[in-house]
Amino acid sequence: PGHMDFLAEVYRSLSVLDGAVLLVSAKDGIQAQTRILFHALQTMKIPTIFFINKIDQEGIDLPMVYREMKAKLSSEIIVKQKVGQHPHINVTDNDDMEQWDAVIMGNDELLEKYMSGKPFKMSELEQEENRRFQNGTLFPVYHGSAKNNLGIRQLIEVIASKFYSSTPEGQSELCGQVFKIEYSEKRRRFVYVRIYSGTLHLRDVIRISEKEKIKITEMCIPSNGEIVPADHACPGEIVILADDTLKLNDILGNEKLLPHKTWIDNPMPLLRTAVEPQKPEQREALLNALAEIADTDPLLKYYVDTTTHEIILSFLGNVQMEVICAILEEKYHVEAEIKEPTVIYMERPLRKAEY
Repeated sequence: PGHMDFLAEVYRSLSVLDGAVLLVSAKDGIQAQTRILFHALQTMKIPTIFFINKIDQEGIDLPMVYREMKAKLSSEIIVKQKVGQHPHINVTDNDDMEQWDAVIMGNDELLEKYMSGKPFKMSELEQEENRRFQNGTLFPVYHGSAKNNLGIRQLIEVIASKFYSSTPEGQSELCGQVFKIEYSEKRRRFVYVRIYSGTLHLRDVIRISEKEKIKITEMCIPSNGEIVPADHACPGEIVILADDTLKLNDILGNEKLLPHKTWIDNPMPLLRTAVEPQKPEQREALLNALAEIADTDPLLKYYVDTTTHEIILSFLGNVQMEVICAILEEKYHVEAEIKEPTVIYMERPLRKAEY
């Protein structure tokens, strides 16, 4: 998910989160996609916990991983656990005062106390840690091995205690945002909406623009790993609507109540190519499939050339094109031939001038 070709999708998904757990490999350290994802989380100001995974592998050097995290991600990390090797690998709470350095350095009052040698109350440090964690400027670090269920219980406890819904208290006016569109195997169009405030009811009529309203005729919510029908959705929930008009990033209700910046700055397509079905009789099926895929992915655009009648795709990168070809084949049963892509050149004015 950290690949450049899907960055807009990453931002869209992050915008509906209350918090994130970003995995760092104890063995491989900070990878390119780790940096891309962390930058995205910082841009969206989403509270983030680091989880250093695979601590049970041979030859790991945790102090080096911490140094790399500080150099490549953020110096504002607080290591919350110690990892012991003997007689077996174990994870315990870190009770060293050194861990609080990042918290003390970022607060003038605490720093003044520290410099004058006055004692701290632990509650003061924890309160400041939590404040900075919630506004996305301090990042707690936890450890474990997902494969061997090591450190997972502690991580779940931290998630339950640290993350809370970004929904403002006492807001009764509706605010929700479309962050995903999906087509079922039976070609039904489903729209995923995160509700930030207010309650959405079945048969509600919702304004989505000055001229456009929609009526909620069918809705579901995810519950215990299943999608179940519902007659209402509360703040903090994700609701799935069967709808043909809502588009990605559409706002239901009052746009001013959105807690995060809406990410609409999609990168421009870089490549262009012609595509055709291997079987000519599948041309209409290919066009219908591309219409659905383009509806779910704003980074894919297509049109039919009026002179040559070729189907022209513009897209961001080769990985994106590989995924599209796989979807065409697996979901739509259309085998497509892709011609050699060419770079899209775009001329832009050098400066603004008036006459």
